[in-house]
Amino acid sequence: MASDPDGPAQPVPARFPRLRRFVQPSEQKSIAPVLGLTLLAMLLSPFLSNYNWSRALEVALIGVSAIVALARTGAHPAVRRTGTAIVVLATLAGATIPVVHDASTGTVEVLAAGLFALLLLVTPMLVMVRLMLRPRITVDTLAGALTAYLQIGIFFGALYLFIALVGGPSDFFAQTTSPAYSDFEYFSFITMTTVGYGDLTPATRLGQTLATIEAVTGQVFLVTVVALTVSNLGRPTRRGDPAGGGPDAPPDPAA
Repeated sequence: MASDPDGPAQPVPARFPRLRRFVQPSEQKSIAPVLGLTLLAMLLSPFLSNYNWSRALEVALIGVSAIVALARTGAHPAVRRTGTAIVVLATLAGATIPVVHDASTGTVEVLAAGLFALLLLVTPMLVMVRLMLRPRITVDTLAGALTAYLQIGIFFGALYLFIALVGGPSDFFAQTTSPAYSDFEYFSFITMTTVGYGDLTPATRLGQTLATIEAVTGQVFLVTVVALTVSNLGRPTRRGDPAGGGPDAPPDPAA
């Protein structure tokens, strides 16, 4: 059994029996590498936007971070295999189309973009499930919360791209008819952080609604999950529950 920074593998609490369908606690590992990969994908995105082959590489980098997240959270093997297949399909679709504004809205491309967005929706959810099963809140728990936050932003960027491919990339933003892949990610994060520069705004009511949902989701996540994680570092996640890291549980070496 691989070592876990959270200490010995803990059984799933009786109050969360259905989580056994999605994660395997004995296989869970540190989330910190996923945070590093996610940040790397975000940092490289703007530097790759001027190259024809960049879209496939950007998709591959984001996809690898999602696959590693699935492995690190102990996701079910079927989920991991499905995620890998989606990343391969999305990368191949991206490799055949140089830039977003030159893309045709073919069935394969739209399907790949939709499945990729679905994968990026599942990934932060599994990371959060992983955090719920931790016996104690540690620095790695904080890394997991930050990873989930960043991946929510990446998910909305992929969702905006999918909507643009379905309706036509030239119709999504009011300010440009030729958006690049990185434009959707950039718009997603300035929306989620409520910066709102105004250089890119959605041109449709659907885009405006989704932007509103993302802005609210991002702020609620920061002031609840991230803030509570920071303020409770070192504390057990379920007091009085020996299986969940309460006072009777074994000490956590990562605390």
